[in-house]
Amino acid sequence: MLYYTGLEDIIFSKHELLSAPPDELIIISGYLGPAPVERLSELPNIKITVIGGMYSSGIDARLLNSLNNSKNNNSSLTIKYARQEIHSKIYIWKKNGKILSALIGSANFSSKGLRTDYRESLADATRDTFNPLNIYFNFINEHSEEEPIINKKQEIIEFTQDNHKVTDVAATMLNKKFSFEIPLYSSTKEKGKFVPLASGLNWGRARLTSNAHVAKGDAYIRLPKSILKQEQQLIKPFDSGFTTPEGERKRNSDPIELIWDDGTTMEASLEGVQKFNGRTYPKQLASYTSKRPFQNGKPISKKSILGRYIRKRLGVNIDDEITMKTLELYGRDTITLSLIEEGVYYADFSV
Repeated sequence: MLYYTGLEDIIFSKHELLSAPPDELIIISGYLGPAPVERLSELPNIKITVIGGMYSSGIDARLLNSLNNSKNNNSSLTIKYARQEIHSKIYIWKKNGKILSALIGSANFSSKGLRTDYRESLADATRDTFNPLNIYFNFINEHSEEEPIINKKQEIIEFTQDNHKVTDVAATMLNKKFSFEIPLYSSTKEKGKFVPLASGLNWGRARLTSNAHVAKGDAYIRLPKSILKQEQQLIKPFDSGFTTPEGERKRNSDPIELIWDDGTTMEASLEGVQKFNGRTYPKQLASYTSKRPFQNGKPISKKSILGRYIRKRLGVNIDDEITMKTLELYGRDTITLSLIEEGVYYADFSV
C-alpha cells in the first residue's frame, strides 16, 4: 500500500497494526529531525535504532546536542551516523530478529518529511524484499558509528539539568548558515517600539478584548519582510501552485522544527501569507503538534505551546500583557533564528 498523507501517524501507530507486537524498530533516514526522534520515547517495550545517512561530512553541533538529549532520555534508543552518504528512507519493524513489516519511500524522519502531505510518500515493502532489506541494514549498521564528525568551527553545546548553558557557544555560532534577529515588537515613527496588545506574543489576550477565536496563551512570532530582503535562504517561499490529486490547493503553511538555546525541542510551522518580489512567503512562526496537547492534565491550544514557553522564560503569567518593559527586564527583545538544515532551525533567546 502507498501512503502520502499522515505519514507521522502511520510511523507511530504501525506497531499496533501488525500481526504480532514488534520488539525492534529500525529507521534509516538521510536527515533526522529532533521532534520525531524525541517522540520515539512514546513507543513502549521496543528497541529502536535510528541511522542518519547524510552526516558523513559533519553534523551541526546544535542538532547533535538535541538528538543526544533524546537518546540520553530514552534507554531504548540508539542513534548512529553512516560513514558514507546514505539517501535511503526505510522503516523496519522486527520481532525476534525477523521482519514483520517495512516501509520504503522518500520521507525523512523529520517533521518536514513526515508532515508534508503529498510531497513525500512511503510504501509497504513486499515479503520478498525482507531478506535484502536485512542485508542492506546490516551493511549500513556495520558502517555507522555513534560519534559523528562535528561541522568545522563548531563545539558541542552542553546543558545542565535546569537547561542553562555551561559552555561558551561562540564557536558554534560562527558556522551558522543563515541567521536573522527577529524583533518581538512592532515599530512606528509615532509610537516607537511597542509590543502589540492583541497579536504576536499577546495574541491569546485578544479573547479578553474582542470575540477573537484564540485561546489562552496563544502566540506567534511575526516574520518581518526585512528577513526576505536580507536572508533570502532563511525562509523559503510557498509553492503557491501546488494542488492535491483532488484539486485542493496546499495550505499556506510549512512544517518546521525549532531547537531552542536551552535545549527545548518544539514542533512549529511557518504560516500566513505575505508577498515579496512576486512570490508568496509565510508571515509568522507558530507552534504546532499533531496530537492534542495537555498541561497539568488539561487540554491546551497547540498555538499556545510557543506562547507558554516564551512566557515561562520571561517570568510572566499566562494572561499578563507582555510589554517592552517586560522584554527590557528580561534583557532581550529579539530572537535569533538560524537555519541548521532544511526544516530545522535554531532559536536563540538567551541573554
